[in-house]
Amino acid sequence: MPPNPPGSQKPDEPASVQGAAADDSWFREVVAQLPLALYATDADGHVTYFNQAAARLVGRQPQLGQDRWCIAHRLFQIDGSPLAHEDCPLAVALRERRVVRGIEALAERPDGSRVRFMPLPTPLYDAQGKLTGAVNVMVDVSSGPQTGVDAAASAHHLAEDLAAAIAQKQLHLHYQPVFSAAGNLTGFEALARWVHPERGVIPPSEFIPAAEASGLILPLARELLCQACTEAASWAKPLRIAVNVSPLQFRHGDLPALIDEVLVETGLEPERLELEITEGVMITDFDRTMLVLHRIKALGVRIALDDFGTGYSSLSYLHMFPLSTLKIDRSFVANLGVASEAAAITRAVIALGHALDIEVVAEGVETREQLDFLIDEGCNYMQGYMLGRPLPAEQYADLTGRKG
Repeated sequence: MPPNPPGSQKPDEPASVQGAAADDSWFREVVAQLPLALYATDADGHVTYFNQAAARLVGRQPQLGQDRWCIAHRLFQIDGSPLAHEDCPLAVALRERRVVRGIEALAERPDGSRVRFMPLPTPLYDAQGKLTGAVNVMVDVSSGPQTGVDAAASAHHLAEDLAAAIAQKQLHLHYQPVFSAAGNLTGFEALARWVHPERGVIPPSEFIPAAEASGLILPLARELLCQACTEAASWAKPLRIAVNVSPLQFRHGDLPALIDEVLVETGLEPERLELEITEGVMITDFDRTMLVLHRIKALGVRIALDDFGTGYSSLSYLHMFPLSTLKIDRSFVANLGVASEAAAITRAVIALGHALDIEVVAEGVETREQLDFLIDEGCNYMQGYMLGRPLPAEQYADLTGRKG
């Protein structure tokens, strides 16, 4: 069991900030137990997710870094789910509030400011130093009143509300059009939206990480895929529909079987569906990912690599995976005409796509100058606010020939 924080002899006594800052050996012991504590503790995906993160953190030089205690706090955020076994050392520590109290002490600075936890991605590595993916464990320092426990409670409530929203079909899709260089509409990207009955609009940047951390991403992804395919099947015109896929869907469950089931259920032709994956998927469990992607391709479904140029993948992977499309990240498009580097990278991605016989889509097109540059360089397709905003499907009925 993890030892008490420095300066604490009784379970209900808080650790001192100075003691924790001066000697983090107790905390390193806690971190060192994470792989053991997490091994085979959850059937819904948290085992691999957090065990990899712990292995990465333990592999570093001993230091009192924010990421060290943040990963422990993330475990507390989903308290009760991944720490279900009574004999789990970390679960016992959490019940006695030792780890929680230590984290609170470390999160409180001498000037009284607190640390506010934010779900931002950071890369993960295995014991050999190989990049295996990403996990939301980064933090943001804030002088606001929210404590670590407040953040945990907030995350717990968000997950509960999200579970109810999925069950009650409160989440819906908006559709952003994609046009060819010749100006022809070729399809739409489906983007998830959630209007909370009390909190109003909750952005995907908030509820998607919550879904992944809580294990709700699998039922959520299925619901959204069904919505997108049902909608596309109702169009008179044979336009494509692009749907984002979470990396966790590659690690858990049978994604190709799910896709096949939804296509049969909705009657959508496979060639009209395009799944958008991120670069993190390509470097996590290479053999499994390769098998899953080829099974999806065998269904006739297209595969797009989203946000290309912002992740960690090797260019050598591109010709090995059955990709149909590369999507240039909006950060490069936004800087066209501003930074010469952005133009050079965009030009190179387009040339790379052509060389590999992969279509290229540019995201985030907002100005005529950007559009002209992309057309001149031979980009196949474009999407962005200049061409069309994400809107409910009925608002694009004239373009799709939507029935009903």
